[in-house]
Amino acid sequence: MPVGSGEQARVELAKQLEQAGHQSPSGSHGIYGRGADFEAVIDGLAKALVALEKPDETVQRMFFPPLEPRAAYLKTDYLASFPQLTGAVDTFTGNDKDHKALLKVYEEGGEWADTLVPSGLMMVPATCHNVYPRYAGELPEPVRVEARSWCFRHEPEVDPMRMVCFRIYEQVYIGTADGAQEHRDVWMNNYVALFKDLGLGVTTDVANDPFFGRAGRMLAVGQKSEALKFEVLTDIYDDKQTAIASGNAHRTHFGENFGITLPDGSLAHSSCAGMGMERATIALLVRHGMDVSAWPADVKDRLGL
Repeated sequence: MPVGSGEQARVELAKQLEQAGHQSPSGSHGIYGRGADFEAVIDGLAKALVALEKPDETVQRMFFPPLEPRAAYLKTDYLASFPQLTGAVDTFTGNDKDHKALLKVYEEGGEWADTLVPSGLMMVPATCHNVYPRYAGELPEPVRVEARSWCFRHEPEVDPMRMVCFRIYEQVYIGTADGAQEHRDVWMNNYVALFKDLGLGVTTDVANDPFFGRAGRMLAVGQKSEALKFEVLTDIYDDKQTAIASGNAHRTHFGENFGITLPDGSLAHSSCAGMGMERATIALLVRHGMDVSAWPADVKDRLGL
């Protein structure tokens, strides 16, 4: 059941998760440690999703780190669309003299991070970012990839459903226009069916991303009017539904940016359908209670708990 409304409801949910051992605060909003039962639910969700794959379909299964090369990151256009969410990795590359200078700034309470330099690595904001560079060039036939990764988006909030570091499970398709559309729709239906089987009340709705600035607002309107993005929503709070999965049709955006073509020379289309693993797990904890061992037997059986 929803836990209330307003900031107090968000604070209360965080307390419940912490008291039950599912969430350990780090001192910074959106970055949490997780308990064993929480991780067991995430593992169960991943296995349940794999079980939904068609037995006669070839699927590449990939697990990615939370970093990607800056060159690949820039090809996604994420910096242009979501600068407010971006994370870059800086590091120290100096000599002994430079190190002494860094320590002097640190000891004097200055901004020692200003002495660091870009590493050429970016924090991954979406799991599928790591997929497209691997298929640059001519694609002999459509591919489907099940991908998992830690992701980063700089939007720290007290709400435990909004994290800075989190995991996204994605089903990614690269191929024809019709295939991309079908893939997104099939997996959105798969997510809805799984959530309902697990006892969650969910709805779907057309959505848009938080594009930055005035031009971004125009992009968001276009994205929504053309139904390029759908979200699966559930009731965590009384005042606003929360997305726990989404599906996106990219058209030829990544095909063009990464040079992915079909045998006839046309640009590849792509789509993805992703589940926020922490969000889905918290939604189940809100629905069935913080004691995972007391969850309904059919839910535990479906997740292998």
